[in-house]
Amino acid sequence: AHEPMRANKFTLLAVVVVTFLATRFIDQLNLPVPRELPIAVTVSDGTSRNAAPAAQLPSAAQAISGSGSTNRGAYFAVIGFPVGIDQRNRNRRALLRDLWYPEYRNIGVTIRAEFVIGLLTYQGDGHKPAIVQGLYEEHRAHGDMAFVNAREATRDPYRGDPKCTGEKLVAWFQQVVVIHREAKFFLKADWDTWVHTVRLEAHLRQPALLSGPAYFGNTLWCSYSVDDFQPCGYGFGPLQAHGARKVECPPLRRGGMRAVGPFPYAAGLFWGLSYDVVEWMAGSRLVVDFARNASARFSPPYWVKGEDSAFGFFVHVSPFTALTPRHWGWDVVHDGWEFRSAKERGLCTQRVTNHTIAVHSMHTRDDFLLARSQLRERCGAACEAAIQPFEVDGLKDLCARNPNIPKVYSKCAAVGSPAPKFAADATGDGPTQLQHEALPRPNCRSEGANVPFLATQAEGGTIVCE
Repeated sequence: AHEPMRANKFTLLAVVVVTFLATRFIDQLNLPVPRELPIAVTVSDGTSRNAAPAAQLPSAAQAISGSGSTNRGAYFAVIGFPVGIDQRNRNRRALLRDLWYPEYRNIGVTIRAEFVIGLLTYQGDGHKPAIVQGLYEEHRAHGDMAFVNAREATRDPYRGDPKCTGEKLVAWFQQVVVIHREAKFFLKADWDTWVHTVRLEAHLRQPALLSGPAYFGNTLWCSYSVDDFQPCGYGFGPLQAHGARKVECPPLRRGGMRAVGPFPYAAGLFWGLSYDVVEWMAGSRLVVDFARNASARFSPPYWVKGEDSAFGFFVHVSPFTALTPRHWGWDVVHDGWEFRSAKERGLCTQRVTNHTIAVHSMHTRDDFLLARSQLRERCGAACEAAIQPFEVDGLKDLCARNPNIPKVYSKCAAVGSPAPKFAADATGDGPTQLQHEALPRPNCRSEGANVPFLATQAEGGTIVCE
């Protein structure tokens, strides 16, 4: 009588085991990406390079959800590449993943790279379903996309390609201060920039950068007309930019006479900010109002140029009164010599040396391979650890270089220089100040008997705002 019962028990146990094993097998088939990748990655030239193990990176699902709930440590710095949605940009992302990701041992460990994508077209529409599907599949596969509630790069009618990614960067800053709250630095890189991230991290760990608010890159100078969304009065230094402001800014039709400056900004090929400055920008009413005003515009005045100068302007009017960009030098961050024509070469164009941290202006895969080869050849272990001093190391250094600089650059007063005499407008001899304020945010309430519509009391409603 007990034999059939014992047989039934064995049969039931066998069914449970087979079901469990089958479920596990199906689960493995449905995994979107492997949880671990080999430490050694073979790159296109056949060599084996050290790469970060995937276990130290957020999974694709975590990256999509934005939860950030992993067991890995926080990233020290995050590099954002504002890129587009067309095939050319997809190819560039694939190229960087293929050549650059495996090249440096700290990518994915202490340095994270993200491709910053706007969820809206430059005309303010949602992307077409085919684009959405492609972005979804790409992010499921790689987990390195940062999708932000902003328009794709706006188009400058005088230049062929979309250039200004400012709206995307403001939205990215608002995102990363939450998702990467323990990061020390956020950096922006153009899509045609190759960054030696091991050298970069060694430089970012200098006490001078870690001890307070920081802004760094290669500096240029200009003034900025807020009403025109446009920089004006460019120069390589403050005195040149001050002279140019008098000539170039007043013709701007809306706010040129009120253009703020001159001030330095870090050129757009590669620049960075410390967490505290990014956090201020992400929450600043002035910055948010600027970006919202820009995002609602589809014809002049609109923000189609001067992304990098606008962020320099934000720093200039920020509460960080002694913060000015540290200038690395054009031999450290530069356009690549081989990638510029003879007519294009100038101060910003240099050959790769053991001083180089970032090379810019590559166009083809062969260009990127050449930049990688040159950095391998010219920067060994000693170079990776060597610190290249800033050519202009902060506000005190800058303001002491010429007695006329404090007369035109208002921030010099923060390091003991006499306060400058401000000019009434852009034609004057002194710097000009910001004359704009953030939009008021009144507190509103309802008073009196309800009415079937929302309106102020002056309009017959019940809403009172103070």
